[in-house]
Amino acid sequence: MKPNFIHPELGENSHIRYFSSFLLILLFYIVIGGVVYIFSILITDSINPQIVDLEKLILKDSLVDLFLSHITNVFWILGIWISAKTIHKRSLISFITPYQKINLKRVFFGFIVFFALLAIGQIIDFVLNSEDYKWNDFDLSRFIWLLVAAIFLVPIQTTSEELFFRGFLLQWMGKLVKQPILLTIIVGFIFGALHFSNPEMSNSAFGAGLDYVFTGFIWSYIAIRTNSAEFSIGAHAANNMFLCIFLTYENSLYQNIPSLFVLTNVDGMLSTIYSIITSTLFFIISIHYHKKKDQAVLIPTKA
Repeated sequence: MKPNFIHPELGENSHIRYFSSFLLILLFYIVIGGVVYIFSILITDSINPQIVDLEKLILKDSLVDLFLSHITNVFWILGIWISAKTIHKRSLISFITPYQKINLKRVFFGFIVFFALLAIGQIIDFVLNSEDYKWNDFDLSRFIWLLVAAIFLVPIQTTSEELFFRGFLLQWMGKLVKQPILLTIIVGFIFGALHFSNPEMSNSAFGAGLDYVFTGFIWSYIAIRTNSAEFSIGAHAANNMFLCIFLTYENSLYQNIPSLFVLTNVDGMLSTIYSIITSTLFFIISIHYHKKKDQAVLIPTKA
């Protein structure tokens, strides 16, 4: 019998332990991570006060902020890791897969497929609405630093979210809700709701909200159907890295960074439709890939 990702057999997994872990994770992510982030702003001010607004405790340079804001995500992962080790008595990997090792092929497959789907959708939109796109003011040195952040830091941010939502939270809620679709709806909605404070909501509150919830639903359901969070880890990294490198626009999470293109006109509902189509296609492709690999394992080799 295969080990079950949603209902781990190893470790200590009572409700009180999940609740204790939840508090510890919040402590590391919000309190400790927040304090260290503020401290990093103060250090930046001592180095270059022109890019810091001390009254609001924010960085005026969006690229510098992109680097420093990932401090909180490092502490988020640290909190999940400590919770796994000390409270649940199991490995951090158990929040990604029920097996001893992460299947990197599935992670990279999720990344490549989702990145390709995003690129195809963006090319189609460019062909239909080319007037909405313009080249960003290109600065090679700043763009290289953006690539460094996108390649090495953005995956930390996306993986921290996947560990929490598609790992910790999905497993905890799985103790309460046995019906997969209902479990997916709950976790997907929580994932989406916690993104409602993102600046994209000002472009189209309903559209952006639906986008976040539907994406959370799809990635959670894929985790249930494929018995791991590996596909969603790859997809989430692809999504944020693609946006970071290629697109910036007003009222976006990555606004004013030196991405290649600036989107001058954002149709919130159209963007949501593209996103729903992309996520649905990704679901179909991932499930097909998973079933194909599972069947290959079940077929006995000839002597």
